Amino acid sequence: MVGTEATNLCYSNATEVLGLPSTAEKATPPLPVSPAFLAKSRMALIQGHGGVGIVEAVGPEVRRVQVGDRVCVSGTPQCGSCYQCLRGRADMCQFLGRQGPNDLVPIADMRDGTPVYANSHIGGLAELMVTFEEWVVPVFTKASAADLGMVCSCVAVAGLGCTASQVLAAIETGSIVAVVGCGPLGLSAIQGARIAGASTIIGIDPIRVRREVALKVGATHVLDPNVEGDKLVEKVRELSNGPNTRLWAGGRDSGGLLGGAGADFVVEAVGADRAKPKLEAGPDPTGILPLQQAYMMCAPGGHLVTTSLPTGNVTLPAVVFTIGGRTHHAGQYGGANPMRDIPRFVELLDKRQFDAKILATTVVPMEGMLDAYQQVVDRTTITALMTA
Repeated sequence: MVGTEATNLCYSNATEVLGLPSTAEKATPPLPVSPAFLAKSRMALIQGHGGVGIVEAVGPEVRRVQVGDRVCVSGTPQCGSCYQCLRGRADMCQFLGRQGPNDLVPIADMRDGTPVYANSHIGGLAELMVTFEEWVVPVFTKASAADLGMVCSCVAVAGLGCTASQVLAAIETGSIVAVVGCGPLGLSAIQGARIAGASTIIGIDPIRVRREVALKVGATHVLDPNVEGDKLVEKVRELSNGPNTRLWAGGRDSGGLLGGAGADFVVEAVGADRAKPKLEAGPDPTGILPLQQAYMMCAPGGHLVTTSLPTGNVTLPAVVFTIGGRTHHAGQYGGANPMRDIPRFVELLDKRQFDAKILATTVVPMEGMLDAYQQVVDRTTITALMTA
């Protein structure tokens, strides 16, 4: 049982919290339990899939944390024992799949006797999170609740996981990185790319304010996909050509199917619009077009990490897909290993290598949560956090 200090008001569950219809073809991803199931089964569900706080009580078999510890309740668990964890893919820990109606455990009762459940076994939007040991990571820091809530949020961990954890693919010093989508996940990925030593970092987003923040946290170039239109991929390839095109001198040849131009490492962090934004909208509310563009702007021999929640099906040129040399990583949690990487990311925060404050643009108490979630849906804030 964790007394909540701060929790991220994540875009992926904003429409459910606000009770709004999604503009996407269908909600992605589905709730662990649907609203219809909740009504039929007479259940109440606490939203919020992550947070930070102080441990107030532990069960008799808990070993990972002690009462009084400050912890990150991770959006992705790590048991350390399942098939995936044993193979270095803790981001795919099989406990993550145990969130269906038959897996959730009631943590409280309402006054009328209705059982209360926590989304993802977390329920970060409450004063207390009651969760399993596999979801909890102890952290040792004096950082403020808001700063720690930012670096331990699902989006920041996923963004840093893509570029700083080196689980899915390692960014080499001097690499060219493109980040498609500069929300809190993409902006965290940009910071991770800077920390990893990338020499060229291209941030791509339709919202002007987010492009400006991208430049402040490490991007060397920013692009507006609405302005670039069909030339976006070509523009990224142009920016990643390098100073030398001579093949015998290690240069990049921009021509042909297997030419060397393109980003060495691409992070895709766009996804589908869950509601119509009030600021600049992107070219495709389903998130499919940015996904296709991210694949095509990746250089042969390069790596693409996808992190978003789009709707629909992706179509790619078959020959590029089969022999184009691009390696695709489906990056749940950015590939981050929670027990290893979250403490490392907190250290980056403490040493001021990761800027949390610039990303935490809305910080509210619980009473302001719904207004803050509306800002998240409207895209008028970068990251919203609720603090105790």
